[in-house]
Amino acid sequence: MAGTSPLSLAPAAVLMTAAMAAMGPAPRALAEDFDRGALEALFGEPVTTSATGKPQRASDVPAAMDIITAEQIVRSGARDIPEVLARYTALDVQQYNVADYNVTARGYAAPNTPRMLVLVNGRQVYRDDYGRVSWQNIPVQLSEIRQIEVVRGPNSALFGFNAGAGVINIITFDAVRDRINNVVLRAGQGRYQEVSGIISAPLGAASGLRLSTGLRDQRAWRSGYSSLDDLLDSDRATRHGQFAGEVAFGVAEGVRASIDASYSRSIDSELQLPGIFIPWDLESWSLRGRVTADTRAGIVEASIYHNALDAKLASVPTNQQGVTVVQLSNTVKLNAAHTLRPFLEYRHNEITGAGSSGILAVPSTRTSVDVAAGGVMWNWVLRPGLEWTAATRYDHLWYGASGYDQLAASPYDDDDFRRSWETLSWNLGLVWKATEADTIRAGAARGVVTPSDYDLSAISPVPLLGLSVLGNPRLKPTTVDNYEIEYRRRVEAINGRFGVIGFFQVNRGINTSLGALPTYSPATGTALLSPYSIGSSHAHGLELSLRGEWQAGFDWGAEYRLAMVEEADAPSYAAFSRASPRHLLSTRLGWGQDALRADIFARYSTEMRGYRIMESGILPVSVGDYVSVSSRVGYKINQQLTVAVEGSSLLHQRQRQSIGAEAERRLFVSLRMDF
Repeated sequence: MAGTSPLSLAPAAVLMTAAMAAMGPAPRALAEDFDRGALEALFGEPVTTSATGKPQRASDVPAAMDIITAEQIVRSGARDIPEVLARYTALDVQQYNVADYNVTARGYAAPNTPRMLVLVNGRQVYRDDYGRVSWQNIPVQLSEIRQIEVVRGPNSALFGFNAGAGVINIITFDAVRDRINNVVLRAGQGRYQEVSGIISAPLGAASGLRLSTGLRDQRAWRSGYSSLDDLLDSDRATRHGQFAGEVAFGVAEGVRASIDASYSRSIDSELQLPGIFIPWDLESWSLRGRVTADTRAGIVEASIYHNALDAKLASVPTNQQGVTVVQLSNTVKLNAAHTLRPFLEYRHNEITGAGSSGILAVPSTRTSVDVAAGGVMWNWVLRPGLEWTAATRYDHLWYGASGYDQLAASPYDDDDFRRSWETLSWNLGLVWKATEADTIRAGAARGVVTPSDYDLSAISPVPLLGLSVLGNPRLKPTTVDNYEIEYRRRVEAINGRFGVIGFFQVNRGINTSLGALPTYSPATGTALLSPYSIGSSHAHGLELSLRGEWQAGFDWGAEYRLAMVEEADAPSYAAFSRASPRHLLSTRLGWGQDALRADIFARYSTEMRGYRIMESGILPVSVGDYVSVSSRVGYKINQQLTVAVEGSSLLHQRQRQSIGAEAERRLFVSLRMDF
């Protein structure tokens, strides 16, 4: 299919245009800029438009979704988004050092596994170079987040590109409707220092501004590094700085526009397969414009954004990347029963090697990926209490490279990288509210995960490790098929709810990424690490949740996840069958009375395994069963001031919780000023 023209997507565009034209007049009740606060008060729980474009409670969404609220984020005492996720969900949250995390769902949690789509107000923050999310580089302050939507299972057709294991959708407060102004000061062990702030202001009718910033320094965890990590200075102190802003304004009646921008820099270390900490210095920025119009043909939304990243390894430039994404959708309610949302998307990503030498030699090459996508979501209310949702998405990807013809060390030339793929993802969901208290949901989905740029095109001698890394342009996308059924029940006796989900998953065409087993290269006289497909793997499991309230101000909750992952057909250092714990349990207990609030969180994990690069080679590492405890006690001095004592990993001074460094007990004091 090499050389296929983007014009091959013309039929999709024609179908979308025809569908939009045929929709006719529609009720005006679907706009993305709806008043979330008013609907939350009406429903008594958070609402979302992420899945179908219309406001829905989490219990009505045709996917396994939970929503973490702003109040819960404050009560968590967390300093990072993955910490919040670990305390309120049973997601696979692996913390490798003080600032480096990997988050996925239902197993397969080895480093460099690009399975989780992470969005900030719909903008993707995935790093295309190594295929991962640098959580510490996301330019969002915890106190500006309205809610975090957690979706488990493949949802590429509903949410977008690369949602193979699930979606984390971070929603900030609305610049027009929400007035959020605060400053947070935090200090603690490990020389932790943090200052962050948010300010919002009206700019006239239907217009508003929101600005946020944050600075943070802390000492790295001190145990669990190899001598090679020490040589790379991977246990250095970490530093993070961020700034973001959004201005939204009414253009005309029913038309809203917004512009948002951000800048972030993080200096820290990340664990890479097959198990070594790499000291990164990452600078990123983004710029986006959006327009939403409430028209007679439905809610039309158009957006264009650009993400840019400059990466340095041990202060030496390695690559620059930029991705530009254009999106167009139209959400229309045909009648009381049918809602459609056709969409188009175009994505251009370009990565340029810096031509540097050092720990990782990077030649002057250029690679690019173009993705053209189209699809449609259909929500059908079969009768009151029974809804069917179907979505499909077609992606056509073109990959290309230049600069390889001149590289004697590469067995590939530019022509080898001229590749194209066609992928189809889909989601099916049936939600039946059997009674006022009981909800049953059945779902099936296919997600698609593309290889990272580094997996496809790397050409990097690594003299420190005595090997060379070589990309494999023959890699293909991974497909994830998932089937699940869920039962939820609201339990009035505990003023809470119970939920259970059973799932079965098939992963096809998994690639090793940098977890490939090295082979000897006679041409270079060194070991060669080149990613390859390790075939298929099955996974099945169970997810349980229970939450409620007691009298005297107590509330509690528990989330349990069982994931049985089969090893893939071929061996690799990713070792997916035990990369995640088989059993995960997150529990919480909270109490509040007047101005005092106390919360405690416990997380239990069974054994997991992986590999680390040590002086004597790449060796297996086993992490035994463990329990970790964190807590927060907060006191509201007055309506503006809240002081809190927070702690993490409280049971032990040091504890191995992942294949990375050993987690340290740390205590913090924070002061939040709202005005």
